[in-house]
Amino acid sequence: MSKKKGTIENSNGNGLRDYSHLPRAKDFKKPKKLTALQKELKKATHEALKALEEEEKKYGISVA
Repeated sequence: MSKKKGTIENSNGNGLRDYSHLPRAKDFKKPKKLTALQKELKKATHEALKALEEEEKKYGISVA
């Protein structure tokens, strides 16, 4: 079992975890051509984000 990264004390005393060892989205290669399922998921994600944006405008900023 790997050892967990510790907290780092910054100037104001708040402990912050170091997440620099985790991969970022840019670390993964983009597929050359999207499959039909990937296109469908991309469209669904876009629609969900648009709906979330409209809800935030209507009711205020979400907590999540």
